[in-house]
Amino acid sequence: MINENKELLLKILRELEELKILLPHELSLSEISNLTGVSNNTLRKYITSNFEPEVEYKKKGGKIIVNQDIVLRIRRHYAKKR
Repeated sequence: MINENKELLLKILRELEELKILLPHELSLSEISNLTGVSNNTLRKYITSNFEPEVEYKKKGGKIIVNQDIVLRIRRHYAKKR
């Protein structure tokens, strides 16, 4: 039973890594908006109130740039709302 669970966990981790390769390491707010269908303003408010600046997102030249792990969390959050 333990070996089966370990094998299943390893399979899930491999698949997760394969999926993460498909996404860029960072996305801008407007790119996330295009992916989710959620307005830039709504996303900006959600990101700035739920994530830590310079750790989970950063501002570059007036744009909010979000790292890959946070993008996945944002997509999950807004998928629940639909």
